[in-house]
Amino acid sequence: MNIHNISTISRYETKLLRRSWLFRIFAILSLLVIVFFHMGTQSNLGWFEWVMVAMPSSIPFVNIYLFNIAQSVIAIFLAGSFLKRDKKLDTAEVIYVRPMSNADYIIGKTWGIMKVFVSLNMIALLIAGFIHLFASASPFALFPYFFYLLTLSIPSLIFVLGLSFVIMSFIRNQAVTFVIMLGFIGVTLSYLGDAEHGTFDFFALTVPNMFSDVLGHTNLFPYLVQRLTFLFLGMGLLTFTIAMVNRLPLHPKKNILLNALGSMILIIGISCGFIYFNRFNQIDNQRKLYSERYKKYNNIDKVHLIDQEIVFSQNDKKISVNSHIKIQNRNHQEVDKIMFYLNPSLQIEKLTRQGEDIPYKRDAQIIIVEHKLRPYESLELDITYNGSIDENICYLDITDEEYYDTQTGSSILRFGKRYAFVQDKFTLLTPECLWYPSTFPPVNPEAPYNIRKNFSNYTLKVIHSNDRTILSQGTPFQSGDTTIFRNKEQLPGISLAIGDYEKKSILVDSVQIELYNFKGHDFYSEVFPNISDTLSGFLQDVKSEYELRKGRKYPYQKFIMAETPISYTGYVRNWKGNSEQTQPEMVFLPEFATTLPSSNFKFAKERIADWGRNDPRGGGMEEIDVEMNVIRDFARRVLLSEETFQEDGNTFVNMFSGEWSGTSKLNKYDLSSMYFNYAGSIYSQNFPIIDIVMNTMLKQEESTQGRHFFRMFNGMGDDQRAAAYLNGKSFEQAVLDNTLSTEVFYEMMKLKGVYLRNYINSRLSSNEFKEFMAEFTKKYQFQEVNFTRLNSEFIRKFHFNLMDFIPNWYTINSTPRFIVKGVDADQVEVGDYTKYIVKFQVYNPTNVEGVISVNVEEGGGMFPGGPRGRRGRAAQMESKPAKNYIIEPRKYKEIRILCDERPSNLTINTNISQNLPSTIMQNFAKVTTTTTDTVTGIFDANATLFTFNPKEITVDNEDPGFRIIESNQKNKLQSFFKKESEDKYKNLNFWMPPSKWTATIGANYYGDYINSAVYKKSGSGSNKTEWTTQIQIPGFYEVFVYTSELPMMGWRRRGSEEKKMQYYTVKHDDGEEEISVETGRGRQGWMTLHFQYTAAQPSSTGRQMLSSIFLIHPHWKGFFPIPLRTIRLR
Repeated sequence: MNIHNISTISRYETKLLRRSWLFRIFAILSLLVIVFFHMGTQSNLGWFEWVMVAMPSSIPFVNIYLFNIAQSVIAIFLAGSFLKRDKKLDTAEVIYVRPMSNADYIIGKTWGIMKVFVSLNMIALLIAGFIHLFASASPFALFPYFFYLLTLSIPSLIFVLGLSFVIMSFIRNQAVTFVIMLGFIGVTLSYLGDAEHGTFDFFALTVPNMFSDVLGHTNLFPYLVQRLTFLFLGMGLLTFTIAMVNRLPLHPKKNILLNALGSMILIIGISCGFIYFNRFNQIDNQRKLYSERYKKYNNIDKVHLIDQEIVFSQNDKKISVNSHIKIQNRNHQEVDKIMFYLNPSLQIEKLTRQGEDIPYKRDAQIIIVEHKLRPYESLELDITYNGSIDENICYLDITDEEYYDTQTGSSILRFGKRYAFVQDKFTLLTPECLWYPSTFPPVNPEAPYNIRKNFSNYTLKVIHSNDRTILSQGTPFQSGDTTIFRNKEQLPGISLAIGDYEKKSILVDSVQIELYNFKGHDFYSEVFPNISDTLSGFLQDVKSEYELRKGRKYPYQKFIMAETPISYTGYVRNWKGNSEQTQPEMVFLPEFATTLPSSNFKFAKERIADWGRNDPRGGGMEEIDVEMNVIRDFARRVLLSEETFQEDGNTFVNMFSGEWSGTSKLNKYDLSSMYFNYAGSIYSQNFPIIDIVMNTMLKQEESTQGRHFFRMFNGMGDDQRAAAYLNGKSFEQAVLDNTLSTEVFYEMMKLKGVYLRNYINSRLSSNEFKEFMAEFTKKYQFQEVNFTRLNSEFIRKFHFNLMDFIPNWYTINSTPRFIVKGVDADQVEVGDYTKYIVKFQVYNPTNVEGVISVNVEEGGGMFPGGPRGRRGRAAQMESKPAKNYIIEPRKYKEIRILCDERPSNLTINTNISQNLPSTIMQNFAKVTTTTTDTVTGIFDANATLFTFNPKEITVDNEDPGFRIIESNQKNKLQSFFKKESEDKYKNLNFWMPPSKWTATIGANYYGDYINSAVYKKSGSGSNKTEWTTQIQIPGFYEVFVYTSELPMMGWRRRGSEEKKMQYYTVKHDDGEEEISVETGRGRQGWMTLHFQYTAAQPSSTGRQMLSSIFLIHPHWKGFFPIPLRTIRLR
């Protein structure tokens, strides 16, 4: 090779590229697109999520992420024409006659292309740096800019150039080369990125690649190996190109040498790829081994851990521990061996009893001690061990898909996954990683819900020689270089965190609340300058309100919130009721609160202040009120909510396609487990799910009026999927079904738990049951109690045996269906008072009994107003406990409820049933009728209301007479990147309504037991729906449509709503007529089309745009939907 020749060719190639209009257009468009996405998703000038800016490496990564894709596409066009361009410009002869080798030529061209792209990449990074410094809330760090350029962008460019050169040299057809390479990029973006953990993803889009501000890169070695794979592959392909280019005939020996060199480089690249892939294969093998060991020893009787004193020290990435253990055999028979569970990478130095060695065997994480224990006999042992932590032992019950999934919501940022840390800068150990011996397995992969909790007394002594902060459960005190933690309560496990923390603390209602963030990570204090004096009282109000709703008091003396590196993660597992991020007394929050909702406090303050200023009911809010609302919202969404909303897809694809969607996920940081799951346990061998179901049931609040807004127009949610599953399979089958998602099974547990509670409440009052459970859980707090004891005390107090119901509740595999008719309200005089009777009839046509829960809201409107809470009529609205009624199979029932105030809303929860949605709602705008009948309760009814009336024909969108006439095509980009949902019914999307008719369900749509509709964004009228019915009885008919009012989103001034129109074509035997109707606010129920038709004989009548349909108009900025229609012929 000749350096001068290479330099000459590279300069020549660089000049050609810079003069190319294709490259100039690409450069301008790329920079504009990158700036657009930076400004839209990561700058203070646009709308951004905190997750996109919280970490210092976020902005440079997004910059290279976008540029990497763009440069690969344009490099294909430039590389594909690398020979033809020279000939077209008549420069080939000048080059070919020069004394240079093919290697000089190819390397020079490659180097020239790379210089141009790297220069453009640096310009893009400079723009990103400017936005980062002056227009973004993201903390700045310089190193990631260089790191991503060298490791992410350049290897991808070399690989694309090499592959394009080889294909072009082999095929010698520019158009075919373009098609092949563009197809390869498309397949990589849509499929290969998730295949085999990103092994074939030359963009590395799915490989964890972010920097922790505490520990550096979250996934450095695997990431670098993956990037070296494509760097060497690209270099090998370029070497083959030198041999294949048809410029100068090569000497056979040189040709062999080049092919050999190219093969060697390719082998190095393939080896790197194998090393990367094999790492995951080894993880799979380890997880499989550990799971098999749990299964192998699962049936051996376990002993109980009574006390454990742990002495812990750390040296670099190794720990040394001495554990003094007291155990007891609480089985009714003798055990001949004792089992312990310990992380398999921790090596036992000695295991002794009173200084004498005891024989044991080690099988991965299992320690088998050869020692007999009689029933209720105790034994004390000392175990000394040291080593590192193998994180592969964690979460063996999690599916591989979820375990290896690196995406967080719709964010393109991949933070990696770590389950434990033992490093100089930070240490974090939770019970999941088995860092101390336990006698019960932390998981049961074979039967996850057949697990027991072992409440024990723990003492932890941490020996340390530095000034790092040490966190654990219990009361800490110092003794020389040792920090000692003693626990007042018995706990199911303890955790340990050691880091360079800053501490903030406050006493709230006798609970010490402590916040620990890494030094330099206090980004929030400056946002709340006014609240310090009132913070304690404010937090006490938040705590009291939460505890009042849950019916429990916080059981510990302190509460710690500690920051962890961004890669630390966990999973909410239904059998446990929480994630590892939530421990007794402690919750571990991600670095900079990156992935937490409502954590962009500055933006939240501005938003709430704007709400206050724009509130038509009053003036602006004081600064301290704004700060309180921000903290309340953060606490509610992060700590006090069981679920959280998570966007789906890809942030940039969603922006480009205009399609946003999301799902409800279980909240990893929900504190309810500290009140319930960690505070006690109910064990049943026959019903192993009973503990978590009881806790889930007790967590649920009987009054959930705040969710009415969403019940109106939710699609096929996880609760509906759970109910559908139970109509054909039993709860017992669901417990063993690993195909059920965590969210669906959690909703199933809620349904089953609430159904159990409502069944009990149909026999005794809600308050009686609440008081009993509160007394029982307090009596047996921090203990494991057998279900038979709970049932015995229940029978003794209420003469009601739960076992008369629970076996069938556990094994039944069908669900009822409820049809509700005749909902009405009457005014009634009772003595000197005016009261109201709410009444309706219900029919259960199935062979299975069910329970309905009825709630009547009295007084006021339905929706609370604005961020300040309820005012006016909403403030007067009363919500009483629901009344529960058992509806027997094939029975007609009438239910009558007496109300002290005018009823505003009726809610009927059908619990576990075939009804979609499970909630039936009725709003009473006014009550005009009177009655003298004051009888209330549940009574037998006749079938009159439910009998078919041939003179009144209703055609619903669920009926055979309905069809959709669709003309528009699906968005190509959306169909390419987004997987089609399997659900028939989708969530109602106000913000981005679909362009084609989409089915949805909601409580105020029309239907017998499926309240559904189809909707779309309004358009030109080319997409239609049609209803057809046969009129059998001659007579005079009037046509009606059913309209449902949907509430407005946000504030609007009175009279500012524009008129909404819908257009109908009514076809009949005598012709057809065009009809337009006005829809919008204040129109709910059956509405006439002012069309009458006389049928002299049986005839067919087509109906267009009439039943369970509505459009969302794009012309109104608030995307107010024109509600659904249903045709009714009389």
